[in-house]
Amino acid sequence: MKRNTELSDSEERRLGEFLGRVRGGAIPNVEALDGFFAALACCPDLVMPSEYMPVLQNGATEDGDLVFEDMAEAELFVELVNRHWNHVNHQLDSEEVYLPLVLEDENGRYQANDWAQGFLRGTELRRDIWFQIMEDEAEGGAMVPIWALAYEHHEDPEMRPFDDPVTEGQRQDLLVGAAAGVMRMHRYFLKQRNLYTPPSGTFIRSGGKTGRNEPCPCGSGKKFKQCCGRRSMLH
Repeated sequence: MKRNTELSDSEERRLGEFLGRVRGGAIPNVEALDGFFAALACCPDLVMPSEYMPVLQNGATEDGDLVFEDMAEAELFVELVNRHWNHVNHQLDSEEVYLPLVLEDENGRYQANDWAQGFLRGTELRRDIWFQIMEDEAEGGAMVPIWALAYEHHEDPEMRPFDDPVTEGQRQDLLVGAAAGVMRMHRYFLKQRNLYTPPSGTFIRSGGKTGRNEPCPCGSGKKFKQCCGRRSMLH
């Protein structure tokens, strides 16, 4: 029996609320998180939670970092992040089609820019590895729709891939192409996974509560009070 790791609508909203507390962060919402995790899931070198959790929690300045009201909130955040990470991995490791999680904007449309930007942020954690596929003439095309969506509204007009606004049909094609590209890149990197030493542990949350002096459930190796629980205070 397969374990259902997909977040419910209410859990997805709750995770989005946590990410929305971060001011100026790289991963502003669940859509960006999905793209970020898609890149990490493709990469043959496993990125541990101790490396990617700060990307989710750190703002543009220390004052913009994610702040938890109490320990229960910190634990819930780790739980929801872990669940979505497992869900993205399950989609790519199974025979199912990968479906990017894309949110509606205020006009009820699916733009997918945050998803693509989240994906590119994920590639930055292993630039040398991703450079291989980006420079591969046969495989590099899988990145094209992701780049197009990520740079659609770039502040530098020279970086924008389109002179005219993208039509709904074009956007749908880009999103389908991005999803297919993720699966293609996952297969490409799958052949290289045996080249990388597996980690000594995995990111699995225990069923009980986490004490302040116990190891943080994010996998950092630090005590909870010195990691995800360091800002767990009422304010």
